[in-house]
Amino acid sequence: MVPDLHSDWVNWGGHDGPDPPKPPSKPPRTTRPPINDPFPLLSKNLTPFYAKLLKERTAEPYPHPPEETPLFIGFTRNWPQLIQCVVSYIAAGWPASDIYVVENTGVMNSNRNNLLTLQNPFYLNHTQLDMLGVNVLITPTLLSFSQLQNFYAWTAGEKGWDEYFWSHQDVVVFSDENFGKTEDDKEEEDKKAGGANNIYDRNSPNSLYHRAVSVLQNLRGNKDKKLDANWANVFFAYDQLTLVNVKSIVGVGGWDTHIPFYTSDCDMYMRQTWGGWTHYSAPEVGIILDVASVLDDVGALLRLPGIHASFKGDPGVPLEEQAWWRAVNSLDDSKSLPPSPFMEEESTSAQETFLHEMNILTRRTKQVDRHGETFSNLLATVQRMSALKYAGNTNGHRNTWQSTQSGGEGEPFHRDPDGFEQGVLMAIDLGRAVFAEKWGHRGCDVSRMKGMGNDDAWRLERDWDLEGEGWGYEGDGW
Repeated sequence: MVPDLHSDWVNWGGHDGPDPPKPPSKPPRTTRPPINDPFPLLSKNLTPFYAKLLKERTAEPYPHPPEETPLFIGFTRNWPQLIQCVVSYIAAGWPASDIYVVENTGVMNSNRNNLLTLQNPFYLNHTQLDMLGVNVLITPTLLSFSQLQNFYAWTAGEKGWDEYFWSHQDVVVFSDENFGKTEDDKEEEDKKAGGANNIYDRNSPNSLYHRAVSVLQNLRGNKDKKLDANWANVFFAYDQLTLVNVKSIVGVGGWDTHIPFYTSDCDMYMRQTWGGWTHYSAPEVGIILDVASVLDDVGALLRLPGIHASFKGDPGVPLEEQAWWRAVNSLDDSKSLPPSPFMEEESTSAQETFLHEMNILTRRTKQVDRHGETFSNLLATVQRMSALKYAGNTNGHRNTWQSTQSGGEGEPFHRDPDGFEQGVLMAIDLGRAVFAEKWGHRGCDVSRMKGMGNDDAWRLERDWDLEGEGWGYEGDGW
C-alpha cells in the first residue's frame, strides 16, 4: 500500500485530534492608489531629438579618473524611488557604468524576464536601467540589510575592488552648481534661467562625483600622513552616501546577520572602531537630500526640455494656485494673463506686482519647455520633498515610500504587501533584541561605554530588568 504522504506530513508531530479551525479573516486590505511611470520618456520610442539629448545628458565624464569608483544602490521596493536616485547620480556626474543597482527583491529572474508589472512593489525595469548604461546585479534570494552589506563587500572582493561607494535609494543628489559663485553670479544665471548654458558641466571638478573621488584620492595618497591608513568608512551626510574600505569589513568578520536591519550599523561601526579602524565624515561634496516623494517625471533631473520639476503633495503651492499656474503655462505670447482667483482682494499695485512676477514665471516656464529645468527650481522642489519627509519634526513619513504599491496579485513571487511590511517590522524588533542581548544594553550608546571591546560580545549580563522593563527591543534607548 502506498503511504499517504500528504497526511503523514500534516500529522507530523503526533497530533491525532480533530483539525484546528481556520482563524478569522482580517479586514480587507487598503488598496493604494496606482503609481505612474516615473520616467515616461524611457517607455517610448525615442525621437532622434530626445535620443541625442538623452545620450548627451547621461554621457560619462571623460577621462575617467584612474581610480575604480563602483557605487552600489540596493533595491527591494519602489521602482520610482530607485530610478529617481539613479538618475540624480548620473546627473551629478557619476558614470552610469560605475553604478551597480543590486536587485534584492527575492523574485529571482522575474524582473529580468519582464514578468512583473509597475504596480508590484518589487517591480524593477532592467531595460530602462540598461538604456541609461547602469549595471544590475540580482541577489539569489531576499537579503536583509546586513546580508546585503556583506554582499557588497563580497562582490567588491570578487571584482578586485579595494574600496566602493554605496547609497540608499531614498535620496536625491545634486552637484552644487553654486559652489564658488558669488551672489552676483547667481543673480546673472537666474536671469538666464532655462537658457542653453543652463546645463551643468558634468566634467567639472566641482561635480559631486569628482569631489567624492577627490576624497578617495586623498585617502589613497595620504602624503602628509594626517589620515589613518586603517580607515573603515567615509560618511557623506551620514550613510546616505558612504565610501567603504573592504578590508575593514573583512577585518571584523562582516556585518552581524543576526541583526538584520536597524542597529546593525551601530554594531558594525563600533566593532570596527574597537578593532582599530577609523571613521571619517567627509566635507560637503555636493547636495544629498533624504526624500520619500518622487518627481512626477524624473527626466527633469537631466534637464530634458519640456519636463518640469513637480511632485504630488507639494506643500509649496496651494492647489488652486497650481491650477491657475497650469492655465498660465498653457498660454502663448499673444494672449493676456487670466485674472488671479487667489488674489482678488489685493490692491492694484499688488496685482501689478504679481502680474509682473507671473510674466517672468511664464517666460521662465517657456524657457524650460525649450531647454530644460533650472538648477534653482530643481533644488527648491527636492528640498520641499525632503522637508515633507520629516514634517512636524518626526519620522512619521520617513519610510512611507517603502509601502506605496499594493499590486502584483497573480504575478510570480507575489507577497501580501501589508504582510511583507509587518514581517520587516518584526525582524527589526528581533534585531534590536539580539543587539541588546549581545552587548547587555538596549541602545546604540554602547559605543560610549568605557572599557567596552569586541571581546565583550555575548559575555555581559543585561543592565536592565527583563521582567520589569521589557524585552531588548523595548525601552527608550532606541
